[in-house]
Amino acid sequence: MTPHPVPGLEPLSAAAHLPHLISADPAGLTTPPPPTRGRLRCYTCSFAKPCYPVPTECQEDEACGISIGTSEQNEIIERKGCLPRAQCPLQGHATYWSRSYTLRHHCCEQDLCNTATTLQRLPKTLLTTLLLLLATSFTWGGRLLH
Repeated sequence: MTPHPVPGLEPLSAAAHLPHLISADPAGLTTPPPPTRGRLRCYTCSFAKPCYPVPTECQEDEACGISIGTSEQNEIIERKGCLPRAQCPLQGHATYWSRSYTLRHHCCEQDLCNTATTLQRLPKTLLTTLLLLLATSFTWGGRLLH
């Protein structure tokens, strides 16, 4: 049996009864929210030597980082881990084995991107002595090192 139209009334579609199914998407599907940046995984190890890095999941507001500390005696220490992004451009301070160190932070934004290690710098006096010894050796025809 076919329903008779009532004069002055428009027939209602199923969509009018279900407004939560209507979207601006022509396919009738809701658009998912834009992807959010997930939590990074970073290597973590303390100032202790040797460094055995352990992958760790950071908080949402953190980046992977390497913190390099220099003491007044030019001793270098290094640690890896998750750092608050706001801390990345700032200098920091740490005390390790009763020595004070000024820290510089190097941050990166990819999973496990903080793998790099720094070359341990030789103290300036030792480096200068080695360079002078090498220069003297070449000046004397290499006889100094024999």
